[in-house]
Amino acid sequence: MEVQEKKYSAFFYGTLLHPRVLKRVLDRSGEDLDIAPAVLDGYIRHQVSWADFPAIIPASKSHEFFKTNSSGSDIDCVRGCYVSGLTESDITKLDRFEAWLYDRKEVEVRLLLEPVNGLDSIDIRNLLEPMTDEANSGELQIRKALTYVWNQYLDELEADAWSFTDFVAQKLNIWG
Repeated sequence: MEVQEKKYSAFFYGTLLHPRVLKRVLDRSGEDLDIAPAVLDGYIRHQVSWADFPAIIPASKSHEFFKTNSSGSDIDCVRGCYVSGLTESDITKLDRFEAWLYDRKEVEVRLLLEPVNGLDSIDIRNLLEPMTDEANSGELQIRKALTYVWNQYLDELEADAWSFTDFVAQKLNIWG
């Protein structure tokens, strides 16, 4: 009897959103992985002041530290991607990549579309487009996933959000 290797799912919201960067970190093609655009509620993505990458923190911490008001669920959420089929080896590589700056945490995410098979199968525009009212409706599938939450000082973050569009246009070639 063959033992099945445990599989994991993760939510990515920064540089790993781009399949090219994720494949480089995992050191494999990812053709066996499923990927879908997704939303993580209750968190806010910030630019790390000294880096090309972002961090997420709970929305309540963000509002308190940056003295902002929660004006609705559209700002208290993070757009990213859900990837399933990750192996223990993949998680080890991701932990190493995220290093000491983040804690790995299990969260629930809302899928915006059905997952497609293979990292190269995702239409990158689905990761870039703004959320629609349908995406905010809460009627889409909820999935558990691992993600990486900032564990350093909040003063290392900028109040401004990190932009995936800017990353792809200006920095992707450095990272992937």
